[in-house]
Amino acid sequence: MRKGLTLVETIIGTIVIGIAFYLLIAVFITLAPRTARVETLNKKVYLAQEKTEEFLARNFSQTASVGAAAFTGNFSNFNYQIVVTYVATADLNTAIAGPSSFKNVKVRVWGGTVDSAGTVEIVSLVTSYEVK
Repeated sequence: MRKGLTLVETIIGTIVIGIAFYLLIAVFITLAPRTARVETLNKKVYLAQEKTEEFLARNFSQTASVGAAAFTGNFSNFNYQIVVTYVATADLNTAIAGPSSFKNVKVRVWGGTVDSAGTVEIVSLVTSYEVK
């Protein structure tokens, strides 16, 4: 009865393990760029939600459009824009020229180092309704 492995068995085992590691590395290399794009998208959504909440905390009369501007700090490579339009009471998606009790607020965020072309947009509605 023989003990241990022969040289041929050891070489074949090493080749099989090498091929398996190569396939694992190939999978991780293809997933890395996707992960970076998803991370950039998550940052854009977070920043858009933050600006939306900050903006909606204002009074109805203080909600006005904000031109394109950059975030500060660690997010300085991201930009945002806030577009406020009056909307009709009957159709909250139709912009009107004059004042009404409803405003449509669109917050757009774009930029980043990986997927700078993609834009995230959050749309919300503000009303002048006050509880008495």
